[in-house]
Amino acid sequence: MTFLDLILPRRCAGCDAPDTRWCHHCARTTTTLRSVERSSLTTPAYALAPYAGPARRLVLAYKDNRRELAPILGGGLADGLIRLAEQAPAWADDVWLIPAPSRAAAAAGRGGNHMLRAADHTARELARQGIPAHVAPALRVSGTRDSVGLTPSQRTANLRGAVSVIRRNTPPPGTPTILLDDVVTTGATAAACVRALGEADIPVVAILAFTDTV
Repeated sequence: MTFLDLILPRRCAGCDAPDTRWCHHCARTTTTLRSVERSSLTTPAYALAPYAGPARRLVLAYKDNRRELAPILGGGLADGLIRLAEQAPAWADDVWLIPAPSRAAAAAGRGGNHMLRAADHTARELARQGIPAHVAPALRVSGTRDSVGLTPSQRTANLRGAVSVIRRNTPPPGTPTILLDDVVTTGATAAACVRALGEADIPVVAILAFTDTV
């Protein structure tokens, strides 16, 4: 038992079972790689689970400052990428991961970009399994409001021109990349990220989210 366990007793983020952060039963709900179809997305997109049940509770708990859950999201995303890599795409030999950006206010409340933390753990797990991986925090978002409750058209308008590329953090021009996120709703955020990266000659070959709304 660690000091963290003493002050934060371990409970499954998905079902509140004791003595674990993520129980085997809940973990089984995030093992199916699903194709995500959105009218706003032209890049292939995938998710590990619907935004419901244990997976939704895990995402919400993680975003609500349970930072110890980052390895769980990261490991799940790594497993999903390994399944995608079985199709032998060109990026599988040297994976570049770009985490979706967070609004400054949200990042401040979570101690930083929560997807950057998860992406770091994704890269570590990929490397542990012999797949070279790099994390490029190449995106930022500014001038937006919280998207909760917005319609699809409002989400698109909210993000118009708001996502930009941090040039010093990008991989080499032309490098295929994977965009990582926690949830795909309307696809507006992912589409804005792909568009900004494409304008910087950074092609996104796939989008992988932990969950997606149905």
